[in-house]
Amino acid sequence: MVSIRIDIAGAPAQPKKTTPVRHTGLRRSLVSSVLALFGLVGLFPFTAHADSVAGADAPPLHFVSYNLCGNVCSDARGYDNQRRVDSVVAEATGATWNADQLYLQEVCRPQYDALLDRLQPHGFSGLYAATISGRADTCDGSDYGLALFTKGSVIASTVLDLRVGGESEPIKAPCVKTRTQYRVNWGCSVHLDWSKDNSLRIQEAAKLAQLTRQWQDAGIPVVLGGDFNDTPRTAVATPFYEPANGHGTGTFVEADETDQDHFLADDCSDGRTRCRSGEPTFNNSKLDYLFFSAGSFTGAKADVLPLDTAVSDHRLLRGAAYWTDCTTADPTAGAVFRRDAAGVLFRYAGRTDGSLAGACKVGAGWGGMKLIAREGSAVLTVDANGTLWRYPVDPATGAYSGGKRVQIGTGWQAYDTLLAPGDFSGDGKPDLISRDSSGGLWLHKGTGTGTYSAAVQIGTGWQTYDTLLAPGDFSGDGKADLIGRDAVGGLWLYKGDGASSYSPRTQIGTGWQTYTALAAPGDTDRDGKADLIGRDAAGGLWLYKGDGASSYSPRTQIGNGYPDGELVF
Repeated sequence: MVSIRIDIAGAPAQPKKTTPVRHTGLRRSLVSSVLALFGLVGLFPFTAHADSVAGADAPPLHFVSYNLCGNVCSDARGYDNQRRVDSVVAEATGATWNADQLYLQEVCRPQYDALLDRLQPHGFSGLYAATISGRADTCDGSDYGLALFTKGSVIASTVLDLRVGGESEPIKAPCVKTRTQYRVNWGCSVHLDWSKDNSLRIQEAAKLAQLTRQWQDAGIPVVLGGDFNDTPRTAVATPFYEPANGHGTGTFVEADETDQDHFLADDCSDGRTRCRSGEPTFNNSKLDYLFFSAGSFTGAKADVLPLDTAVSDHRLLRGAAYWTDCTTADPTAGAVFRRDAAGVLFRYAGRTDGSLAGACKVGAGWGGMKLIAREGSAVLTVDANGTLWRYPVDPATGAYSGGKRVQIGTGWQAYDTLLAPGDFSGDGKPDLISRDSSGGLWLHKGTGTGTYSAAVQIGTGWQTYDTLLAPGDFSGDGKADLIGRDAVGGLWLYKGDGASSYSPRTQIGTGWQTYTALAAPGDTDRDGKADLIGRDAAGGLWLYKGDGASSYSPRTQIGNGYPDGELVF
């Protein structure tokens, strides 16, 4: 079989469309007709859902790029605008995808307004950039342009002007700097020139790459989503793909570049795991993209949904990725865990200077857990029914999945506190400690097989403490200790004796009532000594570095934005 390669960038220039709003046949003539002319459509294999990214095993950062065809694909032409709005909202709020950011093109202003009204109650903000205003033949006289919706607090926004001269309408990219899953990133919605001659697109793409490079150089992750109006191997895409991937000159990975079911036979047959290709999004061609800055994201995957002929002439593109530092879990790192108001679980790894790394989403649906404790790299929970569960960490992703949890006990609804102190009994096996509602303290010796022996009472009167902690060896004698905070803010240490009991308490602090939550994360700064953390009423997070001798250094602030009411452990 002879392998033939057609590069659209080298196609003869074609007359430009005089109408600034694209028509449904334009992209077909741009790409599909050229391929059909040479009989090359078969080089673009199309197998729907070969790499579906939905489900609990998908990377945690979720994005959508969708050309809505909001003007041309009107109700008068048999499309359904209400279905269009509903389908986008479902991508952002439904259990199937739950997108963090939505990049939309060819959007009429009333469609944007309807989407914003629906999405704002779910924590989304929106930015709209009009490219046409006040034309009777466009969006019934309303604005026409691009939109971007992001979940999380907005820090800044801008609209990039991508015009290079000669365009029949403004080419813009609305961009938002936001906190996505408690990390900062820039995101831009993109719609490049639609002319058959791609010379303008090539220049616009280069300008977009250059303008967004400044954010990447400043260490801020960037996501570009949109309709680039050209296929992956053209010069339009070259400024975005990395040099190692098909001789690109950019600093991005594309969400669908690892989908081997859609690798091109004439260019991706050398055993490569990445290719400038992807599942078609318009007819038999890939025109829509999700680009992630390579230094900040990893494990990118994509899926193209079937064409919804009542909504658009484009297929919806989903993309998912990890933050680059979120795919491993070191149980010795002294990480801080956070369960937010939505029941989503995040891990913040400790650093040697005592600070915390960025948030890594490691679980969802944790709002119903009554008690939570950490046992090494695993997380133990008690649900509302009193069932005790162990969630092992996924060593490849650092996540905790309900599909992998193991039931290890029942009847735990009698307890209001769960602690995982390590080996408290001295037999070399990790134990659990619980407190009942009357202040009784109970030891559950580990069997070494993932279960625990019947509870043995080891104390009374512990209801005097509103918070109990299991910091590990806080005193430096090699034995697991306990810490309690009383109602007036006194902090008390109970040194474990390594034989299922403890010494009389000694006071190690006062004034700790200032904190709405306390945590014993382990060795956060990795100096070999157990540390403590407090969260104040303003959401500030404070580190007390343990000295390995029953005390600690003065506090240092290591974070903010941890609201009262959220669980920190």
